[in-house]
Parts: sequence; C-alpha cells; structure tokens
Amino acid sequence: AVQEKGNSQALSILKQVFRVEDSLWRGVGRIKNSGLNIRDEYKEYNALVKYDIKIDKTESFPKGCRCGDVLKGRIIPPQCSLFKKKCIPENPVGACMVSSEGSCAAYYKYEE
Repeated sequence: AVQEKGNSQALSILKQVFRVEDSLWRGVGRIKNSGLNIRDEYKEYNALVKYDIKIDKTESFPKGCRCGDVLKGRIIPPQCSLFKKKCIPENPVGACMVSSEGSCAAYYKYEE
C-alpha cells in the first residue's frame, strides 16, 4: 500500500524525468499545469522525438460538438444538437462518443 503522501522514491524519479506543463485535453481544451512532458535530457527515450511524430496541438473542436460542455457538466448529452443525429457510436464526432465509457456513448446506450 502507498501512504497518503505517495511513494517518495517514485515521485522523485517522476520529477527528475518529467516536467509539468500545460496540456490539451480532448473535448475540454488546454488546462494549466495538467500534463507531463519528458525533460530534454531524456529526449532519447521520447517516442515523439525518436520517431519524429507530429501531434496537432490546435484547440479546434468539430463544428457543433458540445463535448466540452458535457464533460464540464454544463449540459447533458441530448442537449447537444449532434447527439443521436450526426454523432452516434458508429460515427463519433467528439471525444465523449468515441469509447463505450464516454459520457455521450453511455448516455446513448442507457438513456431509456
């Protein structure tokens, strides 16, 4: 079991290898200090660098998608104009419908 303060050795290694930075979360947007990135001195282990992978870091959302509002509890899925129309599990528009555990996908399946 881990104590409430955490595993000090593991936390120390995490701080050594990673730095905290702002991160982009699908459907929600950018959240300050919510992500980790590998420090430059460990870049040889970073798959993004090693395999020259480019990630789109724009904060664009599909037109009409209100997934961010669903995730933030501002609306329920049926209040999104795309829900059960253009956005269905077989053709998800936003992050909330992508997996079976997504809030919109679960609502779609169990709404009745």
